[in-house]
Amino acid sequence: MRRIALLALLVCMLVPAVANAAEWYEKLKLKGDVRFRNELIQQQDKGDNFRWRIRARLATDAEINEAWSAAFGLASGSDDPVSTNQTLTSGFSRKQVNVDLAYVNFHPKRFPGMNMDFGKMRFPFEQGDKQQLIWDNDLTPEGIALKLKRKAGEKTNLFMNAAAFYITDNDPDNEQWMSGAQAGFNVKPSAKVGMMAGASYYGYHRTKGQPGIYKADKFAGNSTMTVDAGKGYLWDFNELEVLGILDATVNDKTSLRFTGDYVNNTGADSLNTGYLVGARLNYGKDRGSLMLAANYRKVEADAVVGAFTYSDFVGGGTNGKGWEFNLSVGLDKNTSFDVEYQINTKGIEESDTGTDYNRLKVDIQAKF
Repeated sequence: MRRIALLALLVCMLVPAVANAAEWYEKLKLKGDVRFRNELIQQQDKGDNFRWRIRARLATDAEINEAWSAAFGLASGSDDPVSTNQTLTSGFSRKQVNVDLAYVNFHPKRFPGMNMDFGKMRFPFEQGDKQQLIWDNDLTPEGIALKLKRKAGEKTNLFMNAAAFYITDNDPDNEQWMSGAQAGFNVKPSAKVGMMAGASYYGYHRTKGQPGIYKADKFAGNSTMTVDAGKGYLWDFNELEVLGILDATVNDKTSLRFTGDYVNNTGADSLNTGYLVGARLNYGKDRGSLMLAANYRKVEADAVVGAFTYSDFVGGGTNGKGWEFNLSVGLDKNTSFDVEYQINTKGIEESDTGTDYNRLKVDIQAKF
């Protein structure tokens, strides 16, 4: 009888603990993806470069209370800010994993539509269908961001974003940071048509005359000047952007998207513009789905900071132009077969001879 009483007491003690544990677990959201890539790079006057690569990302979002949450994520690859790819080489060696996300989010109930991020965060600004004219999709900036969304009628939503990113922690006279602001709207004039338009400004503090942002001797296509015994950026970067998206639903399974993005660096006197135009078709969902896309871009040498733009375009950086074609086939739910082919010219200024740069990527990707 005593044993039964003790067992009943133990059960009574454990039930609340198990219930609390279940409640804690429900506040966590885990997601990630794994990708295997076959890649071929063909560059004029150089031998073909064929390689196998992987990417793995894992992130969790935790709801702390009604107003606060936190996110933490890991990703494969090196410490390169615009790539999470890892080449398969070095005799089956262990591969590197890095902190990709670590931030706190504030979203007070009294201000619906408001979010503030503090730390190493997901990218807080709207992009033109993630086409990476200014920012690579793998970039997770570091600093503070404010995001606001407001309704302006039944068919229109407004968005405003602002951020301050800390870039390099040098001596007090050479610290680099960036402040940015963006405003725009989403409107759905009919059940089958939607539009987004916005404008952005990204201003960098202390770039002219400074060494490369990621690597001191690497400028990723940006123009340079001689500084002391080395090199530095020739210009400042104060980037003005205008972007837009037009969506059209054809039927229950088919939709079209058209995108445009334009940037002008007012901190440079020349070679300071870039643009991108693209189109995408989507058919179906999950197994048997199909996505076809194409875009054309031209990015002059000092239109954007080369260290942060699309890392695969002309091998990474600016001073290039060309086409990108995409195909994605759904193999099953959250699993796809993807192909991307780039036909680019590297070096497009008058003093450049122009180099053909082609890149083929064939992926198997799974998301969870």
